[in-house]
Amino acid sequence: MLLSKNLAPLRAAALEKIDNSAGEVRKRFITSVPGQEMVYQQKRVEAELLMAQLDVAPAEIPHIVAEASLNGITPYDQAVVVLTMSQQWMVISAQIEETRLAAKQAVAAAMNPAAIELASTIDWSAYHA
Repeated sequence: MLLSKNLAPLRAAALEKIDNSAGEVRKRFITSVPGQEMVYQQKRVEAELLMAQLDVAPAEIPHIVAEASLNGITPYDQAVVVLTMSQQWMVISAQIEETRLAAKQAVAAAMNPAAIELASTIDWSAYHA
């Protein structure tokens, strides 16, 4: 028990290291700006609404309409772009999360400082945008 107690600060630091490194990897795929996540979520909601109701009023999908206009495409095509990007993010996000959680599990099981350090050092090189 004493060994486990002595390792608690190392485990805590390792868990923080894992979370921070996962956050850095996520930034390779998403915009890390305050509020931007909410914009992306709104675009997805609007894109889903358009797909469910093709005659939706433009005022109900302002993000999609504005971006489609800027891109010179139809709102429908913009909705396809948004939903495709969202699907791609879901796939990579799940992979990052699995890696992050597995590393945390390995830290919890590690029995000495070297094992904790090894468990918290993730090779993220396979994750590139």
